[in-house]
Amino acid sequence: MTQTHLVVMGVAGCGKSTVAKALQERLGWIVAEGDDYHPASNIAKMSSGIPLSDEDRWPWLDRIGDRFATGDASAQGCVVACSALRRVYRDRIRERAGTMCFLF
Repeated sequence: MTQTHLVVMGVAGCGKSTVAKALQERLGWIVAEGDDYHPASNIAKMSSGIPLSDEDRWPWLDRIGDRFATGDASAQGCVVACSALRRVYRDRIRERAGTMCFLF
């Protein structure tokens, strides 16, 4: 059986984490917070108010894609709350994770 993997996406403060938690409670899926996958260099930039470039984002998006493709996430449904606002970001996650659903 193919498992469902979902990215709950949207702008900051729109309720991504709340929706992801509700899916976890209702469906028993594994849930992850996309911000937890940022490297320390991204966190330092964001904390200083410096916007991230695409080059900054690639390792972060790769880590999120890898989360879906490995371990317990590949064995059951998994949902990650992550901005993923640009199509190229969603494509980058798909490159690592395979078939994905995105909920905006």
